[in-house]
Amino acid sequence: MRFAVFAFVLTSMFGMGLNMTIRQISEPFRSTRLVLSALAANFVLVPLSAYLITKTITMDRSLAIGLLLLGTASGAPLFPKLVEFARGNVALAIGLMALQMAVTIAYMPLVLPTFFPAVHAHAWSIARPLLTVVLPPLAAGLFLRAYRDQIAERLQPVFRVASNVALILVIALGLAANLPNVPREGSLKAIVAGALLVLASLGSGFALGGPHVDTRKVLALGTSQRNVSVAFLAGVESFREPGVVTMLAILALVAICIQIPTAFTMAICVKPSEWPGPPGKRSGRSF
Repeated sequence: MRFAVFAFVLTSMFGMGLNMTIRQISEPFRSTRLVLSALAANFVLVPLSAYLITKTITMDRSLAIGLLLLGTASGAPLFPKLVEFARGNVALAIGLMALQMAVTIAYMPLVLPTFFPAVHAHAWSIARPLLTVVLPPLAAGLFLRAYRDQIAERLQPVFRVASNVALILVIALGLAANLPNVPREGSLKAIVAGALLVLASLGSGFALGGPHVDTRKVLALGTSQRNVSVAFLAGVESFREPGVVTMLAILALVAICIQIPTAFTMAICVKPSEWPGPPGKRSGRSF
């Protein structure tokens, strides 16, 4: 199980680096308001929503930890693909993904141990695997994309498939190993809690996305798409409850089942004129 988690983290982070350029990473920083909105949505509203859900729904400790892990981890490799499904600004999505990933690495170790009293992990126990497992493959992918662009382009589809296979393996192993020990009530609560978190995340990103259709699409989908690989890594390395990984697997499946149809719905049903915004400000820069 641990090997599958590490394989998923390494392939997804390296693949993320292969897909990003310095220009794409710098895209969100052209607007201070966009950066502040993304940070507020991802690192204030979503973790707060996760915390409130754990207080509203009586749930097992493992589910509460899994929900908070997912709520505090942002910047997922699937984010640009969802934006592509929604016919949104993929370059902006890649830049925001890089911003969210960088903040997540510093944010989780500081917030998670104090945000929820039931979590007794030390900050360094969370920071260590993020720094030693997440950053090196991400940096290697960025380096290869910057200096060996043709090689990076050839490797992108390989690592995209590899990370998808590893994710399926993690979810399958987690469910097979622990789901029989999770009561049906716990599984139902995991589904309900996961759905509420995804919907709250979509709403938070949508509300803070500004008047332009592309920015709202990107921020809504990016805020709802949590970083499952980082959450799995923190769950395996920092917490001993076996049910945490199972809960994360259930939450990941619930999220995908909501996000992909939502992205296609945005592309098909929502026209730019249908989105709120002052006249004359529906084109051009998002903020």
